[in-house]
Amino acid sequence: MTEAGKRLPVRAAWRLLRTLISVALVVAMTALIYYFHIKSFIAGFVFLLLILPIAFKWGLLEASVASIVACLCLDDLYAPPIYSLYTSDPQDWVALLAFETIVVVVSELARRLRQQAAETASQQASVDRLYNMSCELLRIDRSELVGAQLASLIADTFKARSLVLWDAQNAKISQAGEKEFSEEEVRNSYSLGRRQDDPQQGRYLRPLLLGGRTLGAIGIAAGDGDSLDGRTADAIASLAAIALERERSFLAESSAEASRQREKLRSAVLDGLAHAYKTPLATIQTASSGLLELDQLAAVEKELVTLIQNEVEHLSSLTTQALETARMDDSRLKIRRERIPLKSFLSADWQRLAQGLRDHDLNIEAEKAARFVWADRKLLQMALAQFLDNASKYSEPASPVSLRVTATENEAVFSVHNLGSYILPEDRERIFQRFYRSPESRHSTSGTGIGLAVVKQIADAHQGNVWMESDRATGTTFYLRLPSPLGRD
Repeated sequence: MTEAGKRLPVRAAWRLLRTLISVALVVAMTALIYYFHIKSFIAGFVFLLLILPIAFKWGLLEASVASIVACLCLDDLYAPPIYSLYTSDPQDWVALLAFETIVVVVSELARRLRQQAAETASQQASVDRLYNMSCELLRIDRSELVGAQLASLIADTFKARSLVLWDAQNAKISQAGEKEFSEEEVRNSYSLGRRQDDPQQGRYLRPLLLGGRTLGAIGIAAGDGDSLDGRTADAIASLAAIALERERSFLAESSAEASRQREKLRSAVLDGLAHAYKTPLATIQTASSGLLELDQLAAVEKELVTLIQNEVEHLSSLTTQALETARMDDSRLKIRRERIPLKSFLSADWQRLAQGLRDHDLNIEAEKAARFVWADRKLLQMALAQFLDNASKYSEPASPVSLRVTATENEAVFSVHNLGSYILPEDRERIFQRFYRSPESRHSTSGTGIGLAVVKQIADAHQGNVWMESDRATGTTFYLRLPSPLGRD
């Protein structure tokens, strides 16, 4: 037999005892009325004053039985024929009906007041528990997974017989108490946003919603002798969602701080190495230039020295990129905007700036209406050179590379297109991250993973942005947008 079934006989026995006590009180009051010879009008009020507290305290059944016994006693003592339960006067029946009506009305009012008082007390208890729970949430150990701690905290606070929590981010279920909810129920509540209420059993299932996002789901079953309603379950779900989101924010903040520290260390290393490389590179470049100027080398020797010269220039360019990257991270990058005529800017020696172009034809297109652009010449040249260098490295051999400038009312868009390379969709955002290289390019082409990150930082410094498009048939295009308006003659 369940706990509720065991309590039924006890309640019935207690109600019977209260009814007998009520009858005994009426009989005792009848004896007092008879002993003191109280008039019938006064006796009716005395009985009414006795039955009203019974109705308020115990309920309709006890008060009704007591009122019937009181009416019989009044009839026996005062209604002719006296000492007889028989009454011939219809007014006595009217009085009995009025008496019973008063008892019923008062009993119903008392029942409603008791119910409201119980609901108020239950709501106050729920509010107190929710407050205590919200305080305890602030003390949760954030270095460990929140799910298990949260499930235990809710179960203890609300004396739940069963609680299950599904944390969608960690794909982990945490339970406390009895296993009353299946994992499938809870996951369906998360994936379908389904709410389930069973007030009779005290079982509630809620998705954990916050800011239009579903973070998980929770199932809670009230313990024996405890009450739980839908509004309290909603409040519990909201607090649980806030706790999970707080954990996510903490982890994101910790990860961001760790990333910042790593980037600061990398920037310091890059800065130091770049400065250390500058002097020997300048020495090698001077020496190779001197050997070429002497013009005393054989053809093979001259070719080798020329190769050294070219590679030293390439290494010097990479060192410059590393220095610029470090300066950007240390907020030392200064944007010096100037009016750049596009005609002279696009006629630069791009093959010198992007050495890979020596094996490719470069096609340059610009709208005739676009005459000049406001930007930092050196940084813009560095960004486009990086685009061109990447395009030449990853394109088909001897295929053309295109540099195009388009204009709108408030921006300039530079694009570099090449054939023969394809970038997977999942890599198209990550390739602008420092030191990231797609798995396909790591083994096919040498590189540092710095160049595109530098381009993105240059775009950010100009309050612009970069993106790319890639198609297996038509090739890959990188874009640099500058929000400064183009000047027109």
